Amino acid sequence: MFKFSSLLLTALLLVPTWASSVARGDYSQRCADLLPDLSALPNKTSSGKFMIIVNVQAVEGGEARLEELVENIQSFVATGAEPDTLTYRPVRVVDSNGNPTGAYVNIEEYTAKSALVSHFQSAAGCDFLRESPALIASQTITLVDEY
Repeated sequence: MFKFSSLLLTALLLVPTWASSVARGDYSQRCADLLPDLSALPNKTSSGKFMIIVNVQAVEGGEARLEELVENIQSFVATGAEPDTLTYRPVRVVDSNGNPTGAYVNIEEYTAKSALVSHFQSAAGCDFLRESPALIASQTITLVDEY
């Protein structure tokens, strides 16, 4: 009878799991403590989707890094790696001369609330959750629905 040491057995059991989670970009363990509490929100709205409008005012001097984090998310979504993210449209608010004001609006549409959670758990989403609190002066998230 062949016996495995407990360390070898642990490695044989955990490494394939770890490797497959890295390959598919599963960062859920890495940022689980950063996820916002979405328990008060419905899983879907009457349109059958989950849509939010996010309004953000950046901390003065934090605009460039905030835009970089959002652009990383937008690039990841554009790869098609999040098929349940239907719309991810970040825009900046400008003044009457077309100059950025430090305010931003994201229009986001998902197949369900669970897709938003998955969106947050991507590498780019985790980076945003980790760094954005120092970059955001105020934020409102509004649940919306098509009619």
